Amino acid sequence: MPAGALRWWLLGLIILGWAVEQYEALKNGPVLVYILADFDKSLVEWGQVAAFAGLVYSAGAVLLSRVADRYGRRPLMIWPVFAYAVISICGAIAPNFWTLAFLVTAGSFMMAGMNPAVHAASRDLTPRMGRAMVYAWVSLAFTIGALMSTAVAAQTLPIWPGWRSQYWIAASLAGITALVIFIFYRDLSERIRGQIVQTEDDSEHITAPTSAVELSAYDDGRLVYRSPRLWLLSTVIVFWALTYVTVSGYVPTFLAQHHHLEPARAAGITSYFWVVFTASVFISGWLSDKLRVRKTITAFGGITTGLCFIVGASLPPDSSETTLILVWSATGFFAGFIYPAWCAIYSETAESVSPHGVGRAFGITATLSPIAGLFLNLGLPRIVEHYGWSTWMLIAGGCCFAAAALVSFGKGPWWVPRSERNQINYS
Repeated sequence: MPAGALRWWLLGLIILGWAVEQYEALKNGPVLVYILADFDKSLVEWGQVAAFAGLVYSAGAVLLSRVADRYGRRPLMIWPVFAYAVISICGAIAPNFWTLAFLVTAGSFMMAGMNPAVHAASRDLTPRMGRAMVYAWVSLAFTIGALMSTAVAAQTLPIWPGWRSQYWIAASLAGITALVIFIFYRDLSERIRGQIVQTEDDSEHITAPTSAVELSAYDDGRLVYRSPRLWLLSTVIVFWALTYVTVSGYVPTFLAQHHHLEPARAAGITSYFWVVFTASVFISGWLSDKLRVRKTITAFGGITTGLCFIVGASLPPDSSETTLILVWSATGFFAGFIYPAWCAIYSETAESVSPHGVGRAFGITATLSPIAGLFLNLGLPRIVEHYGWSTWMLIAGGCCFAAAALVSFGKGPWWVPRSERNQINYS
């Protein structure tokens, strides 16, 4: 089990890889208006492409999450990032819309494989750290990627207008990142991965298993597929993903179309959401571990974020940029309370079923989350077309309320008295 600086170094590589992968997937958001104009396509047609890419993502999660448990996390930490470098190069020279659509879909498949590997690898490396804080670091990768997509666009679009420049920038970044991870990242052994719920002293005395025992451990991990509680808890990600992708994929377009801002300025305002969100995930992770309540923190984030979306939906189109910055900053702050605490309770619930199936457990969430993408990408364009952007923002807020309610299926209390916080056992 790596400790000290080595543990932080490996965790840093995980965050780097996942942040770049997030950036690759989200780079279309700030320049979507350019893509639609360049190929003379509508938001409805783009939504159909994104919906199909979501289905491919789901298939990739089913197939590749098994690799994370059988062969380790490292292959899925390296090759998706490298693949995205190639995909971005091809995208930058794509001659037509359907070529670009195929590349977006291929990228979704690769990202689906990296998702469970990142979450499982983070849990592997940090068994002694507060669990919610571990996933605050994972959330940092989400926010860095999203912030990069908006900040890079805001800074470079005035210099290189159009969407192709973002693909060349993304290709360069992915190629360098894949090389760094390939050289420096190493996995834990399967033996250690299966025993991290024990103390370090106990794990030092575990003898190396035979190949038959290793196979049995892999088979034991299949129990995660038979846990009704785990499946119900997984549905939280469906509603959170719909809200999250609304921000990462469509808010810049919403600001450009509904509030009539320039694309670069719309990306800049969206960046405020991600800056505040980045700080918020660490605050919420610390509170979750200190108070030992995952459900309460997640529910608080869901309810308050939903209220912020309702406020945002009620703003008139001629609202000042200062007002928009304040509203989306507040939304980012409260949204940061959802994901780390939910990941903590989800991984703890999965470990109570089987410590050998954590990768596949997060594969369940990666499989279900495209359901949100399907509804989002097929529903949003039509709802916006017929009822306007404000109606969709109300729907996104309602999804936050649903996530707050569904977290009740996780194991663990809603509140723990101060005297009992160091004694609680989530298993």
